[in-house]
Amino acid sequence: MSATSFTVPFDPERPDLTADTDIQNEIFIQVFNSGDGELFNRLYLDDSVSNFSGEPLTGADRLAFFKEFLASKPTLKASVTHSYVAGDVALIGVEYSIDTTGPDGEPVRLEGICTDVLRKTDDGRWLMAIDRPVAATGLVAD
Repeated sequence: MSATSFTVPFDPERPDLTADTDIQNEIFIQVFNSGDGELFNRLYLDDSVSNFSGEPLTGADRLAFFKEFLASKPTLKASVTHSYVAGDVALIGVEYSIDTTGPDGEPVRLEGICTDVLRKTDDGRWLMAIDRPVAATGLVAD
């Protein structure tokens, strides 16, 4: 995916979720919806944890999950419910829904709330440190 396909400035080689919550949310949504698991994984710090799969994943396991899950090009919609920044750490609450296809080929909607923790890196970029969606329906709830 090229940077020109984003509605907000974004460098896919050196992603920055920014300190601006609205821009951060838009970048996250667009990269997720691109279907590119490798690019999506670049939004995360190397040691960050995501439990999107239903269990905490980091490193190569997190990358493998993102690549497999996003390959079917699910569609994410998300809205920020709250955001707090303290120095180089941000806590963000999000309501989300994901439309995807189940193993049987039938449409599936995953929805719930997510708590994200972002950390500012030494070079000034903001990246995901913890991504903890809690699904009311779908993947994690089942």
